[in-house]
Amino acid sequence: MDELYDSLVNLCYECVLDPGAWRPLLDHLAAATGHQMGALLFLDQRDQRPRVTSIHSCDPASVEAYNAYYHQFDPAKEMLVPRAVGSWYHDLEELGSRRIQRDLYYQEFHIPFGMHNISCIKLHETAASGTYLSLLTAVGATLPEMPQRDLLARLSPHLLRAARMSDRLQELELEVAHRDLLLERHPAPVWLLNGEGRVLYGNRQAEQRLGQPQFALQGRQGRLHGKALDGRLQALIRQAVGRDGKRRAGWLDLDSEAQSQLLVTPLPEDLALAARHRGPLVLVALLENQPASQLLADLFQLTPAERRLADLLVRGLTPEACAARLNVSINTVRTQLRALFRKTETERQAELVHLFTRLQGL
Repeated sequence: MDELYDSLVNLCYECVLDPGAWRPLLDHLAAATGHQMGALLFLDQRDQRPRVTSIHSCDPASVEAYNAYYHQFDPAKEMLVPRAVGSWYHDLEELGSRRIQRDLYYQEFHIPFGMHNISCIKLHETAASGTYLSLLTAVGATLPEMPQRDLLARLSPHLLRAARMSDRLQELELEVAHRDLLLERHPAPVWLLNGEGRVLYGNRQAEQRLGQPQFALQGRQGRLHGKALDGRLQALIRQAVGRDGKRRAGWLDLDSEAQSQLLVTPLPEDLALAARHRGPLVLVALLENQPASQLLADLFQLTPAERRLADLLVRGLTPEACAARLNVSINTVRTQLRALFRKTETERQAELVHLFTRLQGL
């Protein structure tokens, strides 16, 4: 039993780095604890509608029937959803055999598909969703014995930890993918530098410009340098890092005739782009006939209306004055302002304006 426990614990943590390990874990977990089937379920907190995910070892027809119709009659939903993460639900103990024999959910759905008793645990929960793991016995199968129930209880903390770690890793992967896609598709050459001035990331446009012999910048030993204005560029990077005091943005004119400017600005530590890295980050962007507001709008995925509102707020207009200038209602402005707060992870107008003026170098 100890060897079985150790192998299942190892499999739990394999799921953190390999989502494909959840199905083998379900199969081994079911077999080791006296069950014949298993499934991961997802619950949308808004409509309280559970659905079986693609990770399961049940009859596909039963999964389709549950997701399409029978989920609304599942007695486990009312009993398990309000409970804390880590709670187990065992239908035989909590409903009793007499209710199970009379319940149409079991008589019309469970038993016809060869399923009988169920044990389910809430693995993870956020404000938007919940994740559940269910183990089922087949019709006519022997119920799990006490050693098998004990094994399931011992494994529960590892199941919860693996689910929590998997969710967090997925969030990080989505953040990184979002950041890379966002910067990669931007038409301006963009670089991300760490506190030591080393280039962490450069989009495709940035790499193309560095490859042009006449370009004013060049990459050397993992750092960004200017060919003729390197002293000024390095001073702006130090300023954005905050090495010489308060972190501030700055501009470097590369070609006055072509209106080519280099924006060197600190990224706030609470910005989504900075969440994956420790220490200060610096954004360097080449703006050629492009306003800085367009770059900021792309970074925060602002709509044109939200960008116009942000520009007016940075200029010092009140929401009422913005509504009059934009010829929209004050309610529309407030709705757009709430969207700006959400996308920039700010809470107050002053904080929002400070963020944008800081990034724009105003």
